[in-house]
Amino acid sequence: MNGTVYALYFSPTHTSRAVSRRAAQSLAEALNLPFEEIDLTPPAARGKAYPFAAADIVVFSFPVYGGRIPALLEDTLSLIEGNGAAAVPVAVYGNRAVEDALAEAADWLEARQMTVIAAGSFIGEHSYTAKVGHARPDESDLSQAAAFGAAIAEKLGRGDRSPVAVPGNRPYKDRAPASPGAPVTADTCTKCGLCVTGCPMGVIDKDDPAKIAPGCIKCCACVKVCPLGAKSFKDARVTAITKMLELTCKKPKTPAWFV
Repeated sequence: MNGTVYALYFSPTHTSRAVSRRAAQSLAEALNLPFEEIDLTPPAARGKAYPFAAADIVVFSFPVYGGRIPALLEDTLSLIEGNGAAAVPVAVYGNRAVEDALAEAADWLEARQMTVIAAGSFIGEHSYTAKVGHARPDESDLSQAAAFGAAIAEKLGRGDRSPVAVPGNRPYKDRAPASPGAPVTADTCTKCGLCVTGCPMGVIDKDDPAKIAPGCIKCCACVKVCPLGAKSFKDARVTAITKMLELTCKKPKTPAWFV
């Protein structure tokens, strides 16, 4: 067997990256294939074509935003050149629900001439609160991601590249309307720049991180990366959602996959 196994991911808070890497590395090792990463998180990485070969296997991992794929990925996904490659969409959600995100990702990949041979959903710490899905994916989650990769390798080793049924509704649920707002910055900020480099939208001013241009998607990358906890969201909508999550979504959920 030839080709390359790719971990393709958008991962502002690094949970999707961790799952994609572990699953793709396990798959590559089992099939004795080369492994490469494509990180769609930096703004410069999006908006350009990514061509794949028919023998390639692409593990595409992303965070679930409101039961859908992140809207900002649509333009990049439309530029993928699948050329018959095998695809594995992996949704990472904050212990609430996957809803239609996995099915939507599978549809995008199939539309780009890829065959969805497997799919999975995993849990990450919720962007809004560490009290929901705390410290996940943990080692148990990542061990399951490795087992997922091994199961895909076993399928391909049998010469089976058949498409897999992916759960979700079509048409997808409506996206929640975007709300304005950005994190506030406390006086404890030392202007270290970690939030600037970690922002997937490139909207935080490098000279004054308290200045944030329009375009924030509330991914909380800046909140999670700040070593001093100097960034936080204070707007009423985020506060209300956070309270709801902490009341209703604390019971740990488990990964699921389809091969």
